[in-house]
Amino acid sequence: MSEEEKKAVDNLDEKDAKEILKELLEFEKREARYQKFTSILIFLLVVIMGVVSFMIVPVAVETLKTANTTIVMAQDALSKISAEMDNINSMVNSITATSNNVNSMVEANSQDLTNAVKDLSSINFEGLNQAISDLQTAVGPLANMSRLFG
Repeated sequence: MSEEEKKAVDNLDEKDAKEILKELLEFEKREARYQKFTSILIFLLVVIMGVVSFMIVPVAVETLKTANTTIVMAQDALSKISAEMDNINSMVNSITATSNNVNSMVEANSQDLTNAVKDLSSINFEGLNQAISDLQTAVGPLANMSRLFG
């Protein structure tokens, strides 16, 4: 110890030492009270966490099982959708091929169709109607005569 410390210790009388010890005792009591309070709070928190974990863990496990089942069902649905999309794509390809065939048939026969339409439009329907009328006039007396014999 240094010289100053020895003097400070010598200057302390018995009354000062008792007061210091009393203050230390009070401080220790307060610290013990705070530590006890803190220990009780920590114990309560541990108990609450334990109770909550017993309540939450089964619910979480059940939720995870449900989520897993849902994911499996979604994967099955996606595979079915994928298969249907493949079918739709093949149908679209078939329809495209059919429309291409129809287009090529129309293109191949377009000249013949044009000629047929031109031939139909060149028919003289008035002259044809007149010829039919003349034929009926000529055949009418023959039909009357055949009724007389028949």
